[in-house]
Amino acid sequence: MSEIKRTPKQDGKCLLDVMEKRGLVEFGAEISAELVRDTIGLVVPELGTKSQFDALALRELAAIDYVRNILLGRGMYLTFSFGTYRILLPSENMTQVESYISSADKKLSRALKLSRNSPKEVDMASRNHQTSARIMMKRESIREHRNRIN
Repeated sequence: MSEIKRTPKQDGKCLLDVMEKRGLVEFGAEISAELVRDTIGLVVPELGTKSQFDALALRELAAIDYVRNILLGRGMYLTFSFGTYRILLPSENMTQVESYISSADKKLSRALKLSRNSPKEVDMASRNHQTSARIMMKRESIREHRNRIN
């Protein structure tokens, strides 16, 4: 496997640069996974170990995550479906916002469950910090934001 060795940040910057030069940072733009892999120098072998394929997938994901974070700052979201990355249309952004909110609410619910059910002798430090109250306040904040956007 011959591939270019860069840091995830370098891969991401390189990918974003290519996308910008090709006019692929517009709402609705589609970016093939092949372009992503070619740009960051990933060579996917026909045969390999699971760890080799996992490493390649993580490298692609790191580059995409870098680009996604830059695009979020521009009010854009990069999604993936069936071998193609696509920047959502503005009309689709609220669906992604709702997905983020729902995910955060579910994680806070699990945090609350774990906090409430942790053994008392192990959980004394966090109970002193009012963990349950903080979690409930964050969940309420999420619900208020959800109501404002709906």
